[in-house]
Amino acid sequence: MGGLEVTEQPNYYAIIPSNVRYDKDLSPNAKLLYGELTALCNQNGYCWASNDYFAQLYGVSKISVSKWVSQLKEKGYIFVEMNYKEGTKEILNRHIRLVNEPIKENFNTSQRKVKAPIKEKFKDNNTSNTTINNTYNNIDQMSSKTDDKERLNNSFESIWKFYPKKQGKDKAFKSYQKAIKDGVTDETILNGLNNYLKQIEVQKTEQQYIKQGSTWFNQKCWDDEYVITAKQNNDNDFSDWAKYAGG
Repeated sequence: MGGLEVTEQPNYYAIIPSNVRYDKDLSPNAKLLYGELTALCNQNGYCWASNDYFAQLYGVSKISVSKWVSQLKEKGYIFVEMNYKEGTKEILNRHIRLVNEPIKENFNTSQRKVKAPIKEKFKDNNTSNTTINNTYNNIDQMSSKTDDKERLNNSFESIWKFYPKKQGKDKAFKSYQKAIKDGVTDETILNGLNNYLKQIEVQKTEQQYIKQGSTWFNQKCWDDEYVITAKQNNDNDFSDWAKYAGG
């Protein structure tokens, strides 16, 4: 599947959930990019648009886009998967998946109708960051425990749907809650799960020998060392994930 052209502007809603909007560590443009990703992920569950696409769309440099992507990745809001040409380090394409799928808000949102690129003058600056962050800090203090629990539950669900042996979900969620409280990020857990899925695929592990979900989360198996061959055929990584998703 080819990359998006700048003339292609999908008419999906762009949503920026509160945990992203009020994140003090994200630049305003990184938050804007997250909203764009929610729109592009609506069709297939992931976004394959390149940095060049976003650079042309917003009228900025690819370096700026790369910086925004890195911010979102480091904070665990997105999961980036590089697909390589078999046996080489040549990148064929990139898939970006939302880790914490946004919750649609109760206020009115309008469809994206971008008619002209946003110019470079909109790029990061400390003054706008300070103003926005001060506002976000005041609003964030009003967040309720119910909202936090809902976000945590949605984050867990976005990971759980990929686990291959869905047994002991309640216990798994409790272990997940404790891990997040202890400072473990969703990205760390997803990376560990991705490696476990690769090992299952490589070793052709039978279903009966795959750890139950509650066991994997309780034992913090995202920190385990998994046996993965040196063969660099990553083209089917997300198709493998999709095989385990749902149910």
